[in-house]
Amino acid sequence: MKLRILVFEDESIIRKAICTFLRRKGCEVLDFPSPVTCALVSGQPCECPREHACADLIITDMNMPGMTGLELVRLLADKGCHAPPQNKIVISSLLSPEQEAEFNALGCHFLPKPFELAELWQLVRSCAENTPHDRELTPVEDLWKTTGHQQ
Repeated sequence: MKLRILVFEDESIIRKAICTFLRRKGCEVLDFPSPVTCALVSGQPCECPREHACADLIITDMNMPGMTGLELVRLLADKGCHAPPQNKIVISSLLSPEQEAEFNALGCHFLPKPFELAELWQLVRSCAENTPHDRELTPVEDLWKTTGHQQ
């Protein structure tokens, strides 16, 4: 089973490094500079079949233009995102104690910057253990259509 990961990171150097690393590890990675490309976030009608998740794992930066990683995780939970809460990783240089407590309450992981890619891989592997082997994902072609992204 190939793990599908969505990466939301506005810093292109960091996003490219994470994506290249995860792809070399055999993951299918879709990357975005902003969470507003997600139909659940932008308020656009989501074309994803709601019985399937769009990804096994979501990695998001905390500080992005327009929305924080915490706001993204909260919004996805409120809107019924099918990716399990324990399969969401937020990366950030610093979190307040309140933010850290909320991430813990939401069941998410926090990875402090700077981090080694090996640390990220450990978290990804841990999240992969939460992924049912018989899970069905939205076809990637349909997912790209919901973002307005051209392949």
